[in-house]
Amino acid sequence: MELHWMGRYRKLVAQLIRYANIYVRGYNIELGGEEGVRLSAQSWQVLECIIEHENEILKMSELSRYLGMPQSTFSKYVKRLVEQKLVERYKRADNQKDIILRPSCFGRDFYIRKSKGLLELGYKEMFGLLADLSDDDLNRVTAAVENLANHLSQDTDVFTKTRLIKL
Repeated sequence: MELHWMGRYRKLVAQLIRYANIYVRGYNIELGGEEGVRLSAQSWQVLECIIEHENEILKMSELSRYLGMPQSTFSKYVKRLVEQKLVERYKRADNQKDIILRPSCFGRDFYIRKSKGLLELGYKEMFGLLADLSDDDLNRVTAAVENLANHLSQDTDVFTKTRLIKL
């Protein structure tokens, strides 16, 4: 059966779905062991997000929203990163409730060293396939994926809200 509603975008949608399914299959598997650090794909994303925003004063809830990750899941990964000495927690002097996250020196160094391997593992080839796109074209592709993610997030939020079942 042909899926007409997707038109010429069917191959793109199929590959986005395939990527998401493959990612979900292994996103929680912890890899590594070097220097006593074992990270899952989601742990890596949390560490990367903390490093990317280290010069901002963002609460944990803001960082979890940035990743599209439930706050409880984000907190679980932060706890693991703190245990592995990759991330440090701070409190704001003016608000003791807000927890601010910073990469440790070890965490930043670890990330820099390991990200070189990630580039070689697959991203370098993907970036090469996109190299001929103009910045405007790349921004439009990024906006399209972001739009899809925003719609999926809204749908998921609505679906997962507490529902009452009549007895």
